[in-house]
Amino acid sequence: MSEAAPKKIAVIDGNSLMHRAYHAVPPTMNAPDGTPTNAVFGFLSMLLKFIDLAHPDAIVCAFDVGKPEFRIKALEQYKAQRPKMDDELRVQFPLIDDVMQSMNIPVVKVPGWEGDDILGTISARCDAAGYDCLLVSGDKDVCQLASEHTKIVNTKKGITDVVIFDPAGVFEKYGVEPAQIPDYLGLMGDTADNIPGVPGIGPKTATKLLQKYGTMEGLYEHLDELKGKQLEHVRDNRDAAFLSRDVAVIKRDLDFPLDLEAISFPSFTEKAVVEEFGKLGMKAHMNKVLALVGGAEAAPAAPAAQLEWDDYATGDEALAFVDECLAAAEGGAGGRFGLSWLRQDQANLFGANIMVGFAAEDGVAVLEGDSALSTLVRMVRLSAQVGVDVAVHDAKLTIQAAYPADTAEDAQLSDDDVFASHLFDATLAAYALDSSVAEYVPNYLSETYLGGELPKGQTDVDTVAIEAAALRALIEPLRSALDEDGSRDVYEKIDAPLVPVLARMERTGAALDVATLDELGARTQGQIDELVGRIYDLAGEEFNIDSPKQVAHILFEVLGLKPLKKTSRGYSTNAKVLTELAKDHELPGLILQYRELAKIKGTYIDALPAMRKGDGRLHGAFNETVTTTGRLSSSNPNLQNIPVRTDFGRHIRACFVPLREGDEFVGADYSQIELRLLAHLSGDEHLVHAFCTGADFHSATAARVFGIPVDQVTPELRSRAKAVNFGIVYGQQAFGLSQSLHIPFGEAQEMIDAYFQAYPGVRTYLDGVVDQATQNGYAETMFGRKRHIPELKVRNRQQRAFGERTAMNHPMQGSAADIIKVAMRQVEERLRVEYPEAHLMVQVHDELDLSVPADQVEGVSALLKDVMEHVVELKVPLVVDVEHGPNWAEAH
Repeated sequence: MSEAAPKKIAVIDGNSLMHRAYHAVPPTMNAPDGTPTNAVFGFLSMLLKFIDLAHPDAIVCAFDVGKPEFRIKALEQYKAQRPKMDDELRVQFPLIDDVMQSMNIPVVKVPGWEGDDILGTISARCDAAGYDCLLVSGDKDVCQLASEHTKIVNTKKGITDVVIFDPAGVFEKYGVEPAQIPDYLGLMGDTADNIPGVPGIGPKTATKLLQKYGTMEGLYEHLDELKGKQLEHVRDNRDAAFLSRDVAVIKRDLDFPLDLEAISFPSFTEKAVVEEFGKLGMKAHMNKVLALVGGAEAAPAAPAAQLEWDDYATGDEALAFVDECLAAAEGGAGGRFGLSWLRQDQANLFGANIMVGFAAEDGVAVLEGDSALSTLVRMVRLSAQVGVDVAVHDAKLTIQAAYPADTAEDAQLSDDDVFASHLFDATLAAYALDSSVAEYVPNYLSETYLGGELPKGQTDVDTVAIEAAALRALIEPLRSALDEDGSRDVYEKIDAPLVPVLARMERTGAALDVATLDELGARTQGQIDELVGRIYDLAGEEFNIDSPKQVAHILFEVLGLKPLKKTSRGYSTNAKVLTELAKDHELPGLILQYRELAKIKGTYIDALPAMRKGDGRLHGAFNETVTTTGRLSSSNPNLQNIPVRTDFGRHIRACFVPLREGDEFVGADYSQIELRLLAHLSGDEHLVHAFCTGADFHSATAARVFGIPVDQVTPELRSRAKAVNFGIVYGQQAFGLSQSLHIPFGEAQEMIDAYFQAYPGVRTYLDGVVDQATQNGYAETMFGRKRHIPELKVRNRQQRAFGERTAMNHPMQGSAADIIKVAMRQVEERLRVEYPEAHLMVQVHDELDLSVPADQVEGVSALLKDVMEHVVELKVPLVVDVEHGPNWAEAH
């Protein structure tokens, strides 16, 4: 018989992991009672990742308690430089204690000693008992404990990427044996712990010295072999070196009760886990913990694990099954279906390089090639039928599988098919429920709305089968969540109806005048070359202007300018620093100009022509689920990010032209929509009056704020009033206003105070928005789009202030986003009937841009104003400016 594997005991350095988790996970997570939980969440993510990786037989968690008396007595400044622990982190340690208790994981604390010493003692006991020991920590000090039975589990990056070191791994990473780690730290010191070490000795030098001399004693026995500064530093800092090593040695003989033989994992009760994790609101983590014991509590909470996907049909059987299901649905039987798909890297033997997963009430099928594509087309068309639900992960991308964003490629779907489709978009539904999620990947949707992770498939075929089954299962819980949250109208009346508009707009694309862009590129390169020459002349030498390190060397060492800001990588040369330095020397200003020109040339002039597709047009993506506000974002290329207020930006925009010869570029732009929404939502009588009279709003504000007649408002005062107007919309405070206007803080505060005296209804409204958002946890638009703002409940004052500004702005910016989305759908529906040769090409927040036949410009302009100005009724008029010209720059 083979010998049984030794017991495997994991020891968690609780402080190390809690600190890493706290700084890795955004500080916006809270328990239902408002207590911060981001560190607990990250800690559990690391722990569960580790359990899945290592499958330990027992787990122990060690925490620091009190000051490390032994080390402070030896080295008074030990860890003295470390800042006081954030209150938001401190309050989470009792939570993780309770979580460990619920999971029946022993927690060890020894007053006067650190977690490292507890790890060292447990690993020594494991070595003596013949147990394997895994020490989970982010500190390099622990590497001295690696042995035949003890391995070190380090968190490499973030919170779930781990690497395991045995003695050979320690040597590979540091160039020294585990037993040499204290000597290594003694020589190089440790700034994190305020251990001095030897000046001038860094990691590489420490490694070389220990590889040659073995120990610090060996080094000091051979001082005669050292030379110059190295000899001086090592000789003169002998006491500091040995003291640093003594402090770095981890104790391995602490006295505390822990029966290694008796402990085991998992050995918790389901009830305790459900109760404790329920307090934290961490359902997904709870299900993962419960799954470790296959508990009864886990089954109803994690139906995702029980999806009936694995007995799926393929080949002819799949074709027959899908055809039977769809024929019945097309015949009026209705039905609920899940549709997933993926594009395969290479064309397969069956035709088109696409694979489709199909889920119906009676089973799951997977199709490939032409039959897969035809099924996708059929289901998109079927989604228009009453009584049929077709759930997909991303409706626009699903449509684009058969309606590509390139007019040079054939489309299997017509425009009518696209606009009639009514796919249930799981991603958009989840976005309407919570816009703060980074990615609405299938696993997130499953964990959040099906109560657990998706089963793991072994192949692509498995994956599309699983996702199709999950999408079908998501229809009911997502709809119920939308109803319960009050967000169903946002999904069904705003976001989902926009999908066909975006699909058509992306297929249409935008035309580019490449010849003009090439000319601009040549001129810009000439300007860059001239700047480079002037920069080199002022610096007195050539250097890499794109290297912040070399720029810092020139500015602060060669020219002797005073550094303003230091980062972990050296002295900062960011735009703010260079702008300030430019007041004293010409060179920083020239570097700023160089950076701006080089960025624009690389981002637009050089990149845009290469991004054109088969029809010669740019086909950027317009994304609905990226921003937290409800606004669209643009990518590949980002057409919303072209500078609009600079001459250079206008030169770039001049290269965007209509789609066809004889067309005009038409732009329709809402005028001051967010300020008009502030007037409507606040109901402030003076603000409403200012807009309803049609007067110059910024001049009217200046008159009221500065207490002068309108005809005495100077351009400078109007400019200041304009800054206050827009600052108020974005929740700007006095500091921000003082920075933007370059005025003293006190003067900025006086302007804001005067503004709220002039428009008292605005102050009352904004205060009410913040109060309501703090109470509810979210702010919402006039259409009910919610933006969850967890920062409102954190204890950190700066983060809470950010949350308050966000709450103030969301009703205006989010409502503006909703309005233009609804307007886009209505504009497109009317254009398709009245002016089918006019095409939407670009959307930039409050602006729509079209290519329109010259003889239809007047009619299309009237249509745009009619739709956009009357899409919603407000207390103040919505005003749309429509202009046209031969290119984008001329149309605005």
